This record gives sequence, C-alpha cells and structure tokens, in this order.
Amino acid sequence: MIALIFVFSLLAAVCAVSITKPHVGIIGFYGFVLLDPTWNWRWALPEGFQYQKFIFASIIIGFFLSGFRTQQLSNLSKHGILAGTLFYLACRLSAASSIAPEATEFFMGVIWKELLVLLLAILVLDSPGKLKALLVVVVLAQGYNALQINLEYFQTAFSRYAYRPWGSSGADNNGYSIITTPVLLISISLGLFERRIWTRCLFLGIGLLQAHQIMLMQSRGCMLASVLAIAICIFYMPRRNGNVKWAAVAVFLGAMLAGPSVVEEFSSSFAEGDQRDSSADSRLHLWRAGWKITMDHPVSGVGPNAARVLVPLPQYYEGGLNQPSKALHNLFFDVSTGVGLPGFFCYFFLFCGPLWYSYKTYEKRNAEDDLGPVRLATFTGIIAYLVASMFSSGILFESCYILIASGYCVTNIDLTSAKSHGNPL
Repeated sequence: MIALIFVFSLLAAVCAVSITKPHVGIIGFYGFVLLDPTWNWRWALPEGFQYQKFIFASIIIGFFLSGFRTQQLSNLSKHGILAGTLFYLACRLSAASSIAPEATEFFMGVIWKELLVLLLAILVLDSPGKLKALLVVVVLAQGYNALQINLEYFQTAFSRYAYRPWGSSGADNNGYSIITTPVLLISISLGLFERRIWTRCLFLGIGLLQAHQIMLMQSRGCMLASVLAIAICIFYMPRRNGNVKWAAVAVFLGAMLAGPSVVEEFSSSFAEGDQRDSSADSRLHLWRAGWKITMDHPVSGVGPNAARVLVPLPQYYEGGLNQPSKALHNLFFDVSTGVGLPGFFCYFFLFCGPLWYSYKTYEKRNAEDDLGPVRLATFTGIIAYLVASMFSSGILFESCYILIASGYCVTNIDLTSAKSHGNPL
C-alpha cells in the first residue's frame, strides 16, 4: 500500500507540475523509466500500467500551453535535431520494406517515443540547474535498482540477474548493464564536482554500487567500457577537493569488490584463439555477419531490427545457425543493417556532436563552471555507452539519450551565455 501511494502521488505531482513547467515532465519521464516502479513494486502496483504515457501527455499539454516556447538553439543542436529527424525518416523508409515486419514494428513502436522525448528535452532544458536536476534524478532512480541488486547478492551470495532478465522491459544481463553504464559515469562526474561531503559520498557511493552491479551481472563488454570510461573520467577530473584521494579510495574499493571471479570473467575478454569461450567467439562471427549484411544492403538496410532473421544463414554466419533468428549484439551493425549507411551516419551524429563539444569545452581546472559535471558526464558516458554497445545493442534504452540531450542543451546554454556577455559563439 505504501508503494502504491508513493508511486501514484509522485506520478500525480509530476503530471500536475509538467503542465506549467514542461522540463519537470522531462525529468520525471526519465526518472520513472529508470526507476521502473512496475518492476520494483510489482506485487503492489497494477500490472502493465503505463506511467510514462501520462507524463508524456502532460509534457505535450504544457508545451502547448507555453506557446511552444523553447530555448535558443545552437547550430550544433539544430544539426543534431536534423540528424535525428533524418534517422527516423530512414527508419520509416526501411520499415516499409522490412524482411521481418513484426520485429520492425516493435522497434518503430519504441524509437519514435524516445526520439520525441529527446527532442523535447533539447528544447526545454535551458539552465544548468535543470540539467543537474535531470542527472541527479537519473542517478537516484537507477541507484535504487543498483542497491536492490547488490542487497540481494549480499543476502543470498548469488546474483540471479546474471542469468535471468531484470526489469519490466525484460533486459538481460548485458542489456541492463548497458542501461547502467552511462548512469555510472554521471554518478562519478557529479561526485567529483560536489563540494559537500555528504552529497559527494552519496553520488560516489551510488557509483560504487553501480560498478559492482555490472560486475555481478557478468557483462564483460560493460566491464570493459566502464574501466575505460572511468579511467578517462579520473584523468580529466578537477584536481581539487581531494579528488585524487577520493579516486584512489574508490579504485581500491572497486578492486576489492571485484574479487577473483570477476577478474577471471573480465580477463577472458582478452583471450586469444582456442582460449576464447563460445560467447566471445560468437561475437566475432556476429560482427562478420553484420558487416556482410551491411555491404549487401548499404543504402536502406533490411528494416530496423530485422537483420536478425538473416544472421543464422550460412552465407552470413560461418557454418550457419540452427535457429530462426539471432540478434547481432552490436549497436553499430544493428543500425547499419537496419537502415543502411545514410541512416547510420545520421544516428551516430547524434552521439558524436555532444561528445566532441563537451570534450572540447570541458576545463578540468575551471571550478566555477556550473556545467562542468554535465560536460564530463556527457563525453565519458557516451564513450562508455558506445564501447559497451559493441557487445550488445542498447538502441532502445533511454539512458544514452539522456546524455545526448544533456550535451546538446549545454551547447544551447553556452550560446545564450556567450550572447549575454556580448560574445556570440
């Protein structure tokens, strides 16, 4: 009963405020997606209740009542919106001739919502405070899930979600780890910029739980992505507030949590030839299959999410597979085989634009930049997501789009700030 009252009270509050403040709806939308109350309190809440639909409707109403008021857009944001629009059009065109209509229909039913919310986020999140609020809510929402997964492990000495789906979306161990990986970098970035001890402990503590969750789920690709991105994050962190000591302690604790089994699992990613296990070896065959399918259908692909029915064929997967379909487990080939190379380049411009801008404008010695943690989280989090998605596609998971939105919003805020100081970008 408490869960029911809490969730629906929170939903009502978010929807009510969104009508006058659409940015609250954006923050609430992503918060509900990552918190996943339908899963966390499934014994107390109505099964299959679509919380996000009510929030989305409130955002649209609020956007309409505001007279479609938006912040001033930078050229990079305009190009990003154009790239996202062209990618969606490429999806529509490819979907019309899909070789697997049911799989494509599922994909199209999700991607348009994600792209539309991304667009609205770019338009309405117009201040450092709103961006930080988004990132804090995202960290707290996913952090609760990481806490529950860790608690279950410490209570039972077993992590069942390494072998069974987690969440109402049914994400497997790789899928939910991909959802977590960008948020992990957000947690660390926020913690490194915090001056107050308790908030720093909160964010870095959540980051430690998230890192351990990825270890427990035995996702080697996400372990690799996290190690790489965390190393970059530490290299570029602001050298103040004892950050070097905090980072050393965090790395030590992470190594202690890893243990021999995690180290062995992670090390197997670098095994050669005969020492590779079947899972690692199959990735190479899947990547070759993805490359061949892309080269056979370079212009418009075979339909979003549809290449899976071609993968088992012997002309694509060496020796063939005795099953009707097989996912490519790679974001890059998932997109290129689905919508062709033009759509592929449009989709990845969405990531590369904010990644590059955030990196180029980030100054680790500038303690006065309110957007410092957002910039650091954006370029390290996107790197983590792209590396992790080499081993399992995360195209339909929202956490990566949060960082895309944040990155483009940073460009808009910088433009407004520069113009107010008489120095337009």
